[in-house]
Amino acid sequence: MQDFTKPLAVVLSVCIAAILFGCSEPPKATVRVPAVTVVQPTEQEVTRYLEYTGTTQALEYVEIRARVVGFLEKMHFEPDAKVKAGDLLFTIDPRQYEAAVHENEAALESRKAQFRLAKTEEEVAKNLQTQQAISALKLDEKVANSSVSKANIDVAQADLETARLNLEWTKVISPIKGRVSRNLVDIGNLVGATEKTLLTTVVDDEFIYCYFNLNELDLLSIKKMYGRSGSDSTIKSRKIPAYLTLADGSKYPQEGYIDYADTKLAPSTGTIQVRAIFPNYDGFLLPGMFGRVRVPLEKRKAFVVPGVAVQFGQGGNYLLVVNDENVVEQKRVKVGQNVDEMTVIEEGIGPKDRVITMGVQRARPGSKVNPSVAAADEQPGGTPAKNPQAK
Repeated sequence: MQDFTKPLAVVLSVCIAAILFGCSEPPKATVRVPAVTVVQPTEQEVTRYLEYTGTTQALEYVEIRARVVGFLEKMHFEPDAKVKAGDLLFTIDPRQYEAAVHENEAALESRKAQFRLAKTEEEVAKNLQTQQAISALKLDEKVANSSVSKANIDVAQADLETARLNLEWTKVISPIKGRVSRNLVDIGNLVGATEKTLLTTVVDDEFIYCYFNLNELDLLSIKKMYGRSGSDSTIKSRKIPAYLTLADGSKYPQEGYIDYADTKLAPSTGTIQVRAIFPNYDGFLLPGMFGRVRVPLEKRKAFVVPGVAVQFGQGGNYLLVVNDENVVEQKRVKVGQNVDEMTVIEEGIGPKDRVITMGVQRARPGSKVNPSVAAADEQPGGTPAKNPQAK
């Protein structure tokens, strides 16, 4: 009996210990409050821009073509080099055209000699007719021969001018200043045989055009903003400023201006074609590039926040802000244009709101956070923020 009670006592002890251990409370987990960086909106003067997608075009663009038939003899330029108006680009074998000039010069002298002879015969016939030594019909014949000889001189002179022009065209020159492309035909090839062979192109790119379409409402806004009375009220004389943003989002450093607008709106689209011109002395801009043209319209006061703080959801744009209890709230806002790396907030934000700029992914509406003030260089406009009263 004693041997049986000892194992039973051990089993009971283990069960009691298990029950007591199971009933004890587990250790509480530590809840970590996420840290976020906040800034307060800054009110500053911002410019409202009208923005349009545009396409660049060269100031001037010329296709250089062979105007006479012949073998290409020489090339006088390096591809992508700058040339001046009148610079020699190509030489076409001129020998046959030089021979044609000599031939037509001789033909002209021959026609002049024939005219002198016919004129002399006309004068003799007139003297004889006054003496009634020849008939009137014979006199008319001599006068007609003289007129024909004079006309033959004009024909020969025209042929000579054509021959000289063809000889001149064997020297292919640039009609404008600009940047020349590569040669599209190699030396030794026959050009101009069946068509006016394209030899190269020249582009004047010291200034560049950017064409875009302006809708009617924006056109009226610009006219009211930049309207001018007087005799010289053309769009070019107003020097309406324009700025260009390139396809990669970078801003072109040179300021331009609007220098042309079409004379009417297109009825099908309700837009008018407008052109801005930009300096391009270093050739950075190329014809055919896309960009955003910005036309300043008005200056006003507005709140700005870093662009990274603006979020977008199903209901539109919103900001995450921290209230006085350090609880995250979501505020719907109406955003305006971007100013550098800042975004203009039109509606929905106040100067005392603490906007989350870093740690947005850790912040949830209704949850607590541990806010800290952004450094001075992270503030809107690079200015220190007011104390957000972080708790």
